[in-house]
Amino acid sequence: MRLATSRHNQDHASGRNGLLDLLRFGAALLLVLYHFLYRGAVEGGYLTEGFGAAGDAVSLGYLGVNLFFMISGYVIIWSASGRDWYGFAIGRVARLYPAHLVAMTITALVMAWWAQAPMTTDLGQWLANLTMLAPMFGQPFMDGAYWSIVIELIFYGWVMIGLFTGALPRHTDLAVAIWLAVICVNNLALGSRPMELLLLTEYGAYFALGAMVWRLTDEGLSTLRLTLAAIALAMTFHTAEIQRLDVLDRLGEAGSTAQLVLGNLAIVALFLGSVVFGRLVSSKPWVLALGGISYPLYLVHQNAGYILINVATPSVGKWTAVVLATLISLGLSWWIYSIVEPRGRKIIRSLFHPAARFLPRTGRASIVPAE
Repeated sequence: MRLATSRHNQDHASGRNGLLDLLRFGAALLLVLYHFLYRGAVEGGYLTEGFGAAGDAVSLGYLGVNLFFMISGYVIIWSASGRDWYGFAIGRVARLYPAHLVAMTITALVMAWWAQAPMTTDLGQWLANLTMLAPMFGQPFMDGAYWSIVIELIFYGWVMIGLFTGALPRHTDLAVAIWLAVICVNNLALGSRPMELLLLTEYGAYFALGAMVWRLTDEGLSTLRLTLAAIALAMTFHTAEIQRLDVLDRLGEAGSTAQLVLGNLAIVALFLGSVVFGRLVSSKPWVLALGGISYPLYLVHQNAGYILINVATPSVGKWTAVVLATLISLGLSWWIYSIVEPRGRKIIRSLFHPAARFLPRTGRASIVPAE
């Protein structure tokens, strides 16, 4: 049954969901608290001081990354519906690279100054991280948070291929159905690492759930879309349990399965609530700004923040040091969002747009509010 009309589609694509912007900021802030209050002291000795019960309270904060993946599945399919493959690719590079370059360089400079294990760096690592794919060149990420950006890049690559071939947006439901079938087979039976990496079978259910929620809100209810959304939702719990076991293996401690189920339900409910009620929150400048700083905040806070906390703790105490590191991370993120990113986007688009005349194009090239 098709409930949406073309008029509804036009109205839906012309606005912006303010709650999703706030939710992105909330997810980034949750990860900041998780790293500063829990992971930094528990794993790897990044912090010299622990935070006890406060850290335990945010021990499931890594689910903030999964929330980002859900939001990405939603907004990227939304954004892709208004672009051709080349416009989409330029938009993604312009959106991601300037913030990555500056945040990664800031982190490298702080780590080079600190120069104490496990947070050390060198020129080779910085050069490899310029590519955003440092492990391909035998170097670790400059910051542990960058692994999820690679997952996003692979997802964008598949979306770009879908736009180039015409599979997207025309056959989005079919593409997601095939993807979910691969996810289920690999996660439940094969366990192939290459498939996990190339086809994103570990975290793909979160992207797929976001994509199907977009399809349901934009194109209307159908048995196929509801079924795909239900399968994706079920597989998110499988992914979350695998994550829990991985955390248990690395840290020797993890929340219970019941706690993880509740945590996963919570992030899914927050996402769905933001989609349903997001039009009630107008996208005022401060709302857009909070959504905008979420990406640079995710990039810049972790290793540099650990170092700042370690430096400041002997003088001001660990709690004041955490507040200070959080405020400085927010300030740097605002600077990247308001100054670096607009200029970087302009440079990248001016470099790559001339090539558009020589490349095969498909569909429209407009920028939609999901950006």
